[in-house]
Parts: sequence; structure tokens; C-alpha cells
Amino acid sequence: MQNSNTKRTLFSSLLLALCALVAAAALAGLPLSPAYAVTSTEKQAEADLLFEKIDALQTDLNAANESYAGALERHDAAVAAMDEAQKRIDEAEARIDELQVRLGDRAVSLYKTGGSSSLLDVVLGSTTFEEFLTAWDMLERIADQDAALVQETKDVRAEAQAAHDEYAAQGQAATDEMQKASALMDEIEATQESLRAEADKITVEVAELQAQEELEAEAARQAAAAAEATKKGSSQGSSVVSGSGIFTHPCPSGSLTSPFGYREFTGSFHKGVDFGAAEGTPYYAADSGTVIYATYDGGYNGGAGNWIVIAHGNGLVTKYMHSSAVFVSVGQHVERGEHIGAVGNTGHSFGAHLHFQVEVNGAAVDPMRYL
Repeated sequence: MQNSNTKRTLFSSLLLALCALVAAAALAGLPLSPAYAVTSTEKQAEADLLFEKIDALQTDLNAANESYAGALERHDAAVAAMDEAQKRIDEAEARIDELQVRLGDRAVSLYKTGGSSSLLDVVLGSTTFEEFLTAWDMLERIADQDAALVQETKDVRAEAQAAHDEYAAQGQAATDEMQKASALMDEIEATQESLRAEADKITVEVAELQAQEELEAEAARQAAAAAEATKKGSSQGSSVVSGSGIFTHPCPSGSLTSPFGYREFTGSFHKGVDFGAAEGTPYYAADSGTVIYATYDGGYNGGAGNWIVIAHGNGLVTKYMHSSAVFVSVGQHVERGEHIGAVGNTGHSFGAHLHFQVEVNGAAVDPMRYL
């Protein structure tokens, strides 16, 4: 039993919130009763399709992110290898310079001694033929070793330069991959953002459709209840069945200051009537019904200020605007003549008064026909 009550409470809360949403739309000039081209279920299907597209794009975005990360890793590795190759190039060039200086010094020495003095020194300095051969071989080995070292160092430098160029090419290729992946990510994110905006818009439309459907269902329920009550011959004192078109005066102590209809001095159409009265003067529910909107935040609220909307069934709605105080809340059932608020000067108002508005199926009608 407790679970059942909880479910009913949750449903009632949702219903009241949706009704309040529809009432807010009504203040903006939107009709409450015209049939929508689609149902909330169909609109929700549109939103679901958009969300599926967003999810699919997220998969593509994840792949692009992975591609970018891989390219970045390859780029960093190529740059590190290129730096290492450059280090080897620098070392080889330093070694080449060192060997070239050594060979240069030796050439200068030979030049100064006439070039053959070294050989003569070897011949004259040798006491035996074996000593001569040994000295001669040593001179040849020194020359061959110097030449080999120079060539080896040049080979190392050439290898390092080739590696450097290869790593530079790899780094550039990785950079190109990163730029492509980044551009793809930007494109996907922009598309996702566009789809999200469209999905948000449709989600709002779904909520409005659901509110409309709930309100119509509630109106149908109230109409059925009224018909059943009439059938059984029941009545509520001197009141008539809710939505009968006969109202009690909402502000009996006020005086009519602005009628329903076209206003020449503003060039606008006045959708209700104004009853001038001192601020704080009580006003009452014109008939029994359910409060579907009520605000007491002191805000502008589209010009209505603090205001109340009551649904009486059969598409009949009354509105009470510019209040200084509101004594009811959304979802509350009120009786005909019940004290629901106080006259005020909130919203688009230039003096304390009650703006009383009557609507039938979302269209404003002259309230004086019901008083």
C-alpha cells in the first residue's frame, strides 16, 4: 500500500510540473488545446535517433583521439632519435677536425724537413738492416692508421646524417598525422555540439507535448467526473459544476478600470479585465478547479508578476496576475470563492490592480460574460 501511495505521489508531482510548464507556455501566447502534428512518443524517437548519432560520433572521436596519441608518441620518439643522431654527427665532425689537424701538422713537419729527411733519418739512424725495416714499417703503419681513422670517422658521420634525415622525415610524417587527427577531432566535436543542440531543442518539445497530453487527459478526466456528478444529480451548494461558465466575482471590492478588448491608447489587445483595488485587497477563485501554475517569486514573469492559473475543466482556465501575495500552490484544489491571493502591482503594472483573464481552449474571451 505504501509503495502504491508513493507511485501515485510521484506521478502527481510529475503531472503538476508538466501542467505548470504548459501554463507558462500559455502566458507566452501559445494555445493550450490545438492538436500537435506529432505525439510526444514520436518526438522522443527523433531525440533518441539524434542521441544514437552522437554516440556513434563519440566512437569516431575516441578513434581520432587514439590516432592523435599514437602520432604524438611516434613524433616524440622520432625527435629523440633525431637528437641522438645529431649528437653522433657532432662527435664525428669533432673527431674529423682533430685528425685533420694532426695530419696537417705532420704535413707541415715533412714540408719543413724537405719531405725525405724522415726517410734519411731512418736509414742513417739504423745500425742494422733489421732496424731499418722495422722503422720503415712503423712509418707506413702510422700513415695507414691515420688515413683509416679519418675514413672511419667520415663513415660514422655519413651514417649519423642519414639516420638524422630519416628520423626527421618520420617526425614530419607524425606531425602530419597529428594535424589530420586534430582536424578530424574538431570536426566531430562541432558535429556533436550541433546534434546536442538539436536534441536539447527536441527534448524541450517532448516535455511540452507530454505536458499538453497530460493536461488534455486531466481535462477529460474532470469533464467525465463532472458529467458523472451531473448524472447522479449531485451539487455543491449554490455553486455550479466546474466549468459551467458562471463565475463568482474574483475581486468584489475592486472597480473595473480596463475592459477586455482593443486598447486605443496602447494599440494592443487586452486579453482580460482589470479591477483596481488597494494593494493587499483579497481576491478569490472564480470557480472550483486545480491550480496548474502559481508563482510568488516577485519576478517579471513575462509581465504577469506573481500570478496564478486555475484549470476548471472542459478547456476553461482563469488567470490572476500582478499579485502582492499568493496563497495557493501547484496541484492544489481550490473551491469557488476561496481566498487565493492579494491584489498587487508586480510585473508589467502601473498601479495596484487584479488582471483577471478567462481562456477557453487556449483562446482569451471576455471575462465579463462569466461574471
